[in-house]
Amino acid sequence: MDAPVVVVGGGPVGSTLGLLIPDSLVLDRAHFPRDKVCGEGLMPAGAEVLRRVGVDLAGAGSPRIRGVRYRLPGGESVSSDFAEGCGYGTRRLRLDALLASQARVRMGVAVSAMRVHPDRVELGTSLGPLTTLCVIGADGLRSTISALMGWRQPSPGGARYAMTGHIATTALLEDIEVTLLGEVETYLAPTGEGEALFAVLGARGAFRTGSQTVLDAYRHWLRCSRPDMGSAPMLDKLKGAGPFGVRPRLVADGRVFLAGDAAGFLDPLTGDAMTAGLQQAVALSGFLAADPPSAASRYRRFWAVQWRRRRLVSRLALALSSSQGLGDRAVRGLQRRPLALQRLMTVNQGLAGLSHLGPRDWAALLGASLW
Repeated sequence: MDAPVVVVGGGPVGSTLGLLIPDSLVLDRAHFPRDKVCGEGLMPAGAEVLRRVGVDLAGAGSPRIRGVRYRLPGGESVSSDFAEGCGYGTRRLRLDALLASQARVRMGVAVSAMRVHPDRVELGTSLGPLTTLCVIGADGLRSTISALMGWRQPSPGGARYAMTGHIATTALLEDIEVTLLGEVETYLAPTGEGEALFAVLGARGAFRTGSQTVLDAYRHWLRCSRPDMGSAPMLDKLKGAGPFGVRPRLVADGRVFLAGDAAGFLDPLTGDAMTAGLQQAVALSGFLAADPPSAASRYRRFWAVQWRRRRLVSRLALALSSSQGLGDRAVRGLQRRPLALQRLMTVNQGLAGLSHLGPRDWAALLGASLW
């Protein structure tokens, strides 16, 4: 064997798998540092995974994130701190390079073919042929491994997209800010000293109207959500992402596994994708270490439970954000009971089940009151 485990994809999830699985080989077709579209907000549960593998985000200059704030167009808002401590703003340009250096990722290596045998997996790569006991595809939304296995599925109708960029700002940002604007939502997160990610999320036709350029539309939504940042200098080119709400037909079978966005991506609005992927890395590495023959079935069960919880939270967030009236009522309900938002964030990280939310919490999310 060239390596007992080959991980394809050297982003946060792939590199973390490389740090968790002894003697694994991590490949990525890109050369780092590289930028990549991402929400770039890491929740406390995800930060804890990286701390366990020896990654010091604060020492690397990642800004702390206290919690989440939901805003209405007029400036009215509700916020709550994470109950579990702080999260971090994680600019992928720096995070990927940091993790890849610790995991010793082989860069510039593309996978083009794969053959699964009863006792091994053979890969065709730009480095040459490789033989391994198992392969983990952590290679993103358009996973090569998923495609080679025939597991990729088309996105459903009504898919959502994002346009993202980084802006220069001196504003003190301690929360991830989500502004509900009816047809779109915007997402603002600190990513480093003097910089922030600003993203616009919605259906493909909702971003711009008439003769607006993409940049004009982006500036319009920035002014709508944060008038004080409307003229902030851009630090990079705008990027697009999507469609969201996709998942593969399978996430594990025999000697092949998928993790991170390759194992399914719901919507950036909940901000949980990186944390969920890191939790998948911890679970999968444990299953492989404990009993490799049963790892696929155990991982499928873990993923199914995680996906059901993530999907429910995502659908709730999208339902509240898709209607200005529902969004307004939810924000005002949560102003009366901020604890409900804090509990929802704990559920969103996978640290508690839906039973963590009581009747008064659900009522607050729907803009009602239970006394």
